[in-house]
Amino acid sequence: MSGAIKEFRFIDVTGCAKARGEQYGEQAKEEIRSAIEAYKEHFSAVRNLTWDYAVETARMNSELIEGKLPEQFEEMKGIAAGSGIGLDDVLALNNRYEFLHFPHKRECTAFALLRVSTADSHIYAGQNWDQRPFAMKHTLIIRSVMPDGARCMGLTEAGQLIRNGISSTGVALCANSLRSSLDKLGPGIPVSILRRFLLGLGSSSEMRDRALAAARSVSSNYMMASVDDTACNIEAVPGREAVSYPKNGILTHANNLLNDPSIDISKDKRFRGERLYELLNRKNGVITRDYIMECLKDHEGLPEAICSHISAGEGTEHKLWQTNASIIYDLDELKMWVCAGPPCEGEYKEYSL
Repeated sequence: MSGAIKEFRFIDVTGCAKARGEQYGEQAKEEIRSAIEAYKEHFSAVRNLTWDYAVETARMNSELIEGKLPEQFEEMKGIAAGSGIGLDDVLALNNRYEFLHFPHKRECTAFALLRVSTADSHIYAGQNWDQRPFAMKHTLIIRSVMPDGARCMGLTEAGQLIRNGISSTGVALCANSLRSSLDKLGPGIPVSILRRFLLGLGSSSEMRDRALAAARSVSSNYMMASVDDTACNIEAVPGREAVSYPKNGILTHANNLLNDPSIDISKDKRFRGERLYELLNRKNGVITRDYIMECLKDHEGLPEAICSHISAGEGTEHKLWQTNASIIYDLDELKMWVCAGPPCEGEYKEYSL
């Protein structure tokens, strides 16, 4: 496992958006600076982009973000103040998905399970997060408490808002990358910032409606589940979208456009999402958390398996790829289990919201 990281750093923040951001920035200032240096090098290596270009391009969306998602914008201002870096740098980190969308590599396999499918009748959701191994060094788990007592918790890269997670409102959000022929780098709400906004909503239906309405320039996939025993998946493409729902209580998705394959320009095989559904469906009605963990360790189809590993001879650090984290959310117990690195090699740690 890259860097032999066994557990991600955990930080707590509380208060209004600006205060939470300041606490985040203060506690994670070293990881944020590390993330900036890593992406300066990575943007140059894979896209021949300078950090100055990334900052200038990210700044173009600042008015749109501040107008549409003011609380998330305030939190980013707090991160900048607390860490002592510029707001434009924080914005650039939160545009990482958009900048690295071209060229594209696989990123994540997600699932949601309704009560009918599980042994304890709990709602579960989660994913394997596939990404460059260097990102593990600046990955954090953040628990955030709002002034009204609402809480959320999830993973992110340092300097970015919580991207995927679970909320005390009884919702969970997972995501996958998508790539379509309609994608372009232009005006839109950055995916990472939108995810944090969605995580603050109260149901999967509300999350669905707000995700569908958001302005976007590139494609992304959102999977959401709610303690009210609902779940859905959105393939959000510029100018269009498609919503799907669980089949027999199980919903899975990876990095392929299933609704309209004609605009899918991903080079991934249609495999991981279908494979995860197949595995989960084998124990439909009696699925346990331990069995979910076993499914997320599956190596069928390597190197493009659910549990992804660095391939021998794959090249420089900037071309390597692996499962950086495996995550399971229990929406009834408001807990999550996280394994740092490929789950076949590590141990799941429990976190309570």
